[in-house]
Amino acid sequence: MRDVFLAVDAGNTKTWAGLTTADGDLIGLARGGVGDIYAPAGPEAAKAVVLGLVGDVLASADLEPSDVNHAAFRLAGVDWPVDEQFWRTTLKPRFNSLSIKNDGFALIRCGRLDGQGISVVLGTGAALAGCGPDKEWALSWWLQHPLGAAGLVSEAMRAVYLAQLGMGESTKLSAVLPPLFGASTPEEMLELTTARGNTFTFAAQAALAPAVLALVDDDSVVAQLVNTQAERITEYVGSLARTCGLVGPVTVVVGGGLVREPDAPLFAALRRTCGDLDLRHSQDPALLGALLDAIAEGGATPTEATRNRLTQKLR
Repeated sequence: MRDVFLAVDAGNTKTWAGLTTADGDLIGLARGGVGDIYAPAGPEAAKAVVLGLVGDVLASADLEPSDVNHAAFRLAGVDWPVDEQFWRTTLKPRFNSLSIKNDGFALIRCGRLDGQGISVVLGTGAALAGCGPDKEWALSWWLQHPLGAAGLVSEAMRAVYLAQLGMGESTKLSAVLPPLFGASTPEEMLELTTARGNTFTFAAQAALAPAVLALVDDDSVVAQLVNTQAERITEYVGSLARTCGLVGPVTVVVGGGLVREPDAPLFAALRRTCGDLDLRHSQDPALLGALLDAIAEGGATPTEATRNRLTQKLR
């Protein structure tokens, strides 16, 4: 029997599980819901999603956990040692060999196969991580400015309120955003999203990012919001590079739903702010990097042919 490697990429919108051989033959794939233990549904719901997908993907290949050579879990919400311990208690009895890391690490091997560099995943939120000769470090969610799709919309809402108070520049967002919340005025939008018993969620907020970005060429406030997020990301990347001992040119791989295309406004802004960094855009799902992690950590050597084969299957 060929060695088999499992990877899980769990996020705030969706979770993927995949099975591959060392040469990149994708033999199982499953998708499910939110796998973040900090999500509103709580840790038990996240655990059910992850374990359910692991069970599904193994069953699809007629395999048991003991058949897996190595499993790489890249999970949103692994921010503190207690979070890793939660998952280790859950997963260790099932697998002979595994690693558990924040989902920010998942994209790194989409940039460099040796697993060194920095990843910036801009989806519902933002996950940033670096691996270098000195250290590997995931930039805690709690340290960050509002980033990613939800962060962009949050800042856009703030811009509307500041404009309403006469403390900020007038913006087309004042007319565009409230109706998307089922409101007719900024005041109604504020109440709908903050009053007791409101059902407004992080994912719902992130889903409005395309409507904000649609104004980037016609509204100076939106353009500045995009530029500010790019500047902040660049500063965090610099901190990660210094902490991890990475020296230039540092490879920074950027992906996620907010920058799905190479000409996405935020990626264009990052090109302007990232200077001499080796900035790379990835349209590959983060699961690809997690699968390459599983292969490498399991004792095999992922090659360009392996990556290309997995890329074709996953796309």
